[in-house]
This record gives sequence, structure tokens and C-alpha cells, in this order.
Amino acid sequence: MSVNNYSFSGYYPDKIIGWLWLAMTVFVIIKLWKKKIIKVYFTLIISGIILSILPMMIPFFGLVHYFSTIGSYQRIQLDDTYRIDRNRPGALYKPQITIYRHEGIFEKQISRTSYDKVAENVLELTYESPIIGSDQPIQSAKIVNVTKDSIGIEYQIMNKKKIYYHKTKENWFED
Repeated sequence: MSVNNYSFSGYYPDKIIGWLWLAMTVFVIIKLWKKKIIKVYFTLIISGIILSILPMMIPFFGLVHYFSTIGSYQRIQLDDTYRIDRNRPGALYKPQITIYRHEGIFEKQISRTSYDKVAENVLELTYESPIIGSDQPIQSAKIVNVTKDSIGIEYQIMNKKKIYYHKTKENWFED
């Protein structure tokens, strides 16, 4: 499902699936501890966690971000079809806006834009501006225009409103 940027609808189903996998892994390890293959599996998991901490903890923080809500700043439901997330998907990422389109029990990620670009556009920031745009939350957002190639959203940040057009990607393999 992730090849075409589909996931289960909403924010928490993916988190719940991850936590269920983790709980079932612990349960299986405890229940079947006497089997040699389970001891090997446990050793591989612990070794993977320890080895992921060695290179600046980047893979470890990836796991932490996946299983928690640390990198998620805001979730805004625009209408019945579209929602946006202001998040930081990993340890080395800058904050970004991700737009999802609801399709039954699934949703498809249709756009990803750096939050700095949106904030700079709305706040009309320059290099000399004392305000850091990525620190400011979105006060409100509403859909203005949806076309095949873009989606226009009116953002309100620090009491300033402006429309930003996000380029949509249906197929992430085409550029």
C-alpha cells in the first residue's frame, strides 16, 4: 500500500497497527521462548535496535517517530474528502504539510510541501524577517479550489490569510 502512498483512513489506524504488531511480537516471544527460532528472532530485534542507535540514533528515532505522535504538530480536516497534517515525518526532516484524500477506508497522500514555503508565502517573510515561519501554527485552513494538478488552500497563520496552491501527485514515480 505504501508504494502508491495509500494508508488506512485517518491518523491513528497506522499507529494502532504498529502497536498491535509490537504487542503481538512481545506476546509471541514470551509464549514461545523455548523455541530456538524465537530466541534468534529476539536476538535479531535487540541487535537491530542497538545497532540503529550507533549511527547518530537516526534509525532509532525513525522507529520512535513511527510508533509515537512526536513528529505530528497539527491535523486539520478540510472537508469530508481532504485533510492536512503539519508534521515532521523523521528525525532529519523539516516540518511539512501533507495533504491526504479520503478514498473509502483508505486515504491517499496527494501532496507534500515544506511548511517553510507555506509559512513564507502566507506571512510574506524575507531573509531579514525576525519571525521564523515554521514555528507558527496554522490557525485555520480551508479548501478554495481543487483541480487535477493542484489544490488551493487558504491558510491563516498569525492572523494573516493567503491562498497557497499545492501541486498534486497521483503517481509519485512520475516527475
